[in-house]
Amino acid sequence: MTDQTFSISRRRFHIGGTSLLATGLTAGFGLSAMAQKQPQVATQSPAAKANVVSKGGGTKPTYLPDPGSNDPVAHSIAENLFWNDQLMEHAVFFGILMPGPELAAHRAQAEGFKATFTKQLEQSQKPLDKGNFVAFNRTSIDQAKKFVDFKHKMRDAQTGGKLKSLVWPTFFDHTAREAEHFIARLEQFSRGDVSLGQQDTIVFWSAIMGEHADFIAHLLDPAELELVKKAMAASEDFRKLHDQRPTEKEAASRAVDEIIDFKVAAEKGIQTGQIKSIIHPTLADHVRREALKAADELARAT
Repeated sequence: MTDQTFSISRRRFHIGGTSLLATGLTAGFGLSAMAQKQPQVATQSPAAKANVVSKGGGTKPTYLPDPGSNDPVAHSIAENLFWNDQLMEHAVFFGILMPGPELAAHRAQAEGFKATFTKQLEQSQKPLDKGNFVAFNRTSIDQAKKFVDFKHKMRDAQTGGKLKSLVWPTFFDHTAREAEHFIARLEQFSRGDVSLGQQDTIVFWSAIMGEHADFIAHLLDPAELELVKKAMAASEDFRKLHDQRPTEKEAASRAVDEIIDFKVAAEKGIQTGQIKSIIHPTLADHVRREALKAADELARAT
């Protein structure tokens, strides 16, 4: 697009005269099948539960523990509501990106995981308390571990040429690490520990945000040459942050806050066709929620 500019140094992205804050670009796999009906949870709002807050700004809300909360039950509720939804969508994406009869068996496995995490998300809406949250966390951990194994198996098959899907090996690995993060957090909560180490949190989320920028560089229309270059530059910014193993979180927090602003606005640009790409708003919203999660965890990290 000739009427837009992108400056990493100024952290501003202009689309058709609209300025969007950004340090990187969001990711997504825009296929028409994403417009199909997706699983919805139609029960009591989890935000009504004690010590859980809901943040809007996109297609779905993002559930987070109340700021300052040290209650492992509240953290467990929020974590299950967040990551069971994300893992369900991972399965949806895999199914879409495994087309054709030759991939029918792998697609069926992805569909199975979609059903599993849809059910787990629904169960997350039910009351949790000190008497049952550890047992529920265990069910989520067990299902997430199975999904991690599947992702690793698919990653290795895709890397070795045995699987010829449209899923990058990096995307299988990326989503496996997110699930492993979910598992580790639930195990902590079950021990009564809600703490977050500052360095580990920065290292994890800078890698995730950087890979989002990597993905978008390959999902923009090839005609968007300048934006592709800038996406790779944004990825490099996060990679440097990751490799430096920083002990101060201000730079990471600023970077994540800026990419949140971009992802919220990017959904609108994608919907109106101002950005030429194969990015679907559903996937843009998926990574927007992950950026909100990143910001929340960085704020809590000590």
